[in-house]
Amino acid sequence: MRDTYYLKLSCDHLHLRHLESGREFELQAVPAFSNVRLLVADFSAAQQVLKQALSRLQPRRWLTLPPSLLIQPLERLEGGLSMIEERILLELGMGCGARRVRLHVGAELDDVGVRARLSS
Repeated sequence: MRDTYYLKLSCDHLHLRHLESGREFELQAVPAFSNVRLLVADFSAAQQVLKQALSRLQPRRWLTLPPSLLIQPLERLEGGLSMIEERILLELGMGCGARRVRLHVGAELDDVGVRARLSS
């Protein structure tokens, strides 16, 4: 079974939920990965924080399939996301081992909404 995660990303802070178990994890980034212009200004730091959060929530199994991840940026959205910002967020998810990564800009979603966005 593939694990599904919902990541709400704000400046130097992330909130990650594992949909199958309902477990959640929040983390304030140290070192910081945002700056005054960009939500993800330091890609390496953001990737390190996300990997740490995923390792805390990922169920311990002998064999695990790469997870699916929906990323929702919550800040620095004035004028929408540029193609480069979208690419940064997609690469962030794939670099942490996710096979399917989707972005969502809009209202927060429930579990059904997250699964629907990932299947589209």
